[in-house]
Amino acid sequence: MEILRYGLWIWAAALLIGGLIPLFHFQIWWLRAWTYARLQMFILSGLTLIILLSTFGLDRPDEKIVLLVSLIVAVLSLRDILCFTPIWPKQALSIIDTEDHISVSLLVGNVLQDNDDADSLIGAITQTDPDLVFLCETNEQWRQRLSPLETYFEYSYLLPLEDYNGMLFYSKFPIKNVEERYLVQDHIPSLRIDLDLPNERDLRLYAVHPRPPRPEDNTEKLDHELIHVAKEVCDYTKPVIVTGDLNDVGWSRTIKTFLETSGLVDPRRGRGLYNSYNAKIPVVRWPLDHIFHSTHFGVIRIKRLSKFGSDHFPIIAELGLRLK
Repeated sequence: MEILRYGLWIWAAALLIGGLIPLFHFQIWWLRAWTYARLQMFILSGLTLIILLSTFGLDRPDEKIVLLVSLIVAVLSLRDILCFTPIWPKQALSIIDTEDHISVSLLVGNVLQDNDDADSLIGAITQTDPDLVFLCETNEQWRQRLSPLETYFEYSYLLPLEDYNGMLFYSKFPIKNVEERYLVQDHIPSLRIDLDLPNERDLRLYAVHPRPPRPEDNTEKLDHELIHVAKEVCDYTKPVIVTGDLNDVGWSRTIKTFLETSGLVDPRRGRGLYNSYNAKIPVVRWPLDHIFHSTHFGVIRIKRLSKFGSDHFPIIAELGLRLK
């Protein structure tokens, strides 16, 4: 029994450290990654409480400390993820059926360059029939596999690359202009795309894919790219969408700063987590693929689609551009 008790103390200490790390703005990649696991930390703190109460009780001071640690971690985790549940007010308002609007649907996904199941992805795209598709980690082989989409969508901008940084964009709306940019790293592209919508409306779309936290990268660069985009967006008065695999979660300090600076809204808030990664490991899932938009839009629907061989699920959102 004493061995189990020592194990519980060690576990509680590790749980507390993991719960507190996201409160600090660490740039070290493996520390920063702890921010992602808020849902998992909440579940683990709950399991710790169950084990504590069912096996040990609360008679000793150390048992009360483990109780306190578990509650602290649960509260910190819940503080971050609660606003992504349906019990929270929606940050992006829903479009009302009677509102005059233009429907704009967007599918975003990371194909995983080494994945070869293009047919399932093409099937998901043709079945859901989005107006816009943005895919990342696409090389020349993926461009060829997805060539049927070049006839399905009248407009496209294709940037296949062999270093896991390729981007493919398909559109049913006319593309007025595309700017291919390398904002913080000379090998990491992003796209700024201006589109012509019906009723002589314009849409600016930013497609981005910052690198994930890794030992060889300075994670500050992940922040700089998004903040650069945010500062551009805040001065732009027309409808805007920012999308991509951002390799960050909606409750991170970077994403919160991005939303505050840009004035955009997150359709996940008040609707659900829609965890898009990891499609291959159910217990390690968090929302990394995002669709942020300006308040010109209301939300019609947002959905996570079925997996297709990638380690990411595709996400589709249908937005309504208000005409009044």
